[in-house]
Amino acid sequence: MSVAKFKRRPSGLDYVDNAFELQKEIMTLASKLSARWARIYQQPVDKLACLQADFVNMAYSINPVTSEDFITRRWLLKMSRANLQALERRLMDMVRVLYMNPSKCFSRKNGKNYTTSEATKMLDGRLEELGVKFSRQYDLLKGVLDSDKKKYDKIKKENITDKEILEILISKYIQIIFE
Repeated sequence: MSVAKFKRRPSGLDYVDNAFELQKEIMTLASKLSARWARIYQQPVDKLACLQADFVNMAYSINPVTSEDFITRRWLLKMSRANLQALERRLMDMVRVLYMNPSKCFSRKNGKNYTTSEATKMLDGRLEELGVKFSRQYDLLKGVLDSDKKKYDKIKKENITDKEILEILISKYIQIIFE
């Protein structure tokens, strides 16, 4: 017997799956830009989407047991959230460009473009789906951070100073870069 979808709790992998779905949707949307605007928007948007998904994936790969693991995972999740916010800002700029000429964004199988009103409806639908995925990702990241904080408070034995936290983060960042 299965549990109803609205009663299910998100699994541990949901925020990783959602990040990659978000990345895929954003890259598909960015590919709709004309060549002139693609040079300006596509590369930064794609880079932020990939970074956000990579940070989530790195955070998921850490099984927090020690204080160092909790701090590193928390830092990666916060970086992912920061990338998500920057991505949202860049995406809104890109969407303004798409709305200037929506009929060029979508084409039919026979190569003809949709009318402006049809293309606007299609763009609205895509953006609505993207908005749902963005809010879901924010909620999932917040839930993971809250869950990790509760776990960390249970096992917290030693008092770590801010200087030690900074040293741990810098050493982990250097390890990630050079591996």
